[in-house]
Amino acid sequence: MDPAAFAALVEQCAPMPDLVRPLTAIVRQASSFEPLLITVQARNPVPIQASDRDEAIQLATEAIATGQPVRTGLAQLDAEENKQAGLTVTTTFDACKHIAGLGRLFEVRLQAANADASGRGQAIADVVASFAIKAPATPPEARTRPAAPRRSDVSIGDTLPINTSAPSARERPNWDVYRSGLGTSAFVYER
Repeated sequence: MDPAAFAALVEQCAPMPDLVRPLTAIVRQASSFEPLLITVQARNPVPIQASDRDEAIQLATEAIATGQPVRTGLAQLDAEENKQAGLTVTTTFDACKHIAGLGRLFEVRLQAANADASGRGQAIADVVASFAIKAPATPPEARTRPAAPRRSDVSIGDTLPINTSAPSARERPNWDVYRSGLGTSAFVYER
């Protein structure tokens, strides 16, 4: 969808007439005007572009059923934001309903900002920024891993500790490509 078509849709679907600019900014930063975009939030977010509305609903439903945090639609709303906007998995992929819900959610956040006439512009900018997609939190273990000793750090008389225990589940590489969490594995080899 191009920005001009989106602006026309906002005027048609949003509850308030002053929403074209802020909603355009939110959608531009979230999905680049892609109404069928699904993003599976993981350590590295996985964007999925569905080819039609039915496929988008199916993919989002499957991801949610497997416990994956998902962002959907034009504004890339998460499950809690969809609920606050009055959207479901099926209505979030209807562009007009998504824009109407986004407009309601925007108005609620703007009223919560409690801005007077002089600070309204800054409040609108703050509310637009509040829709920015935040990266998932990094587990503390990933942030503070001790570095392995280098050969130059060890003197000839020192011995390196030998870890004979099996690595824990967190230390083992995660081969769950689709992040289904089912705990199954497969051995793949080439002849």
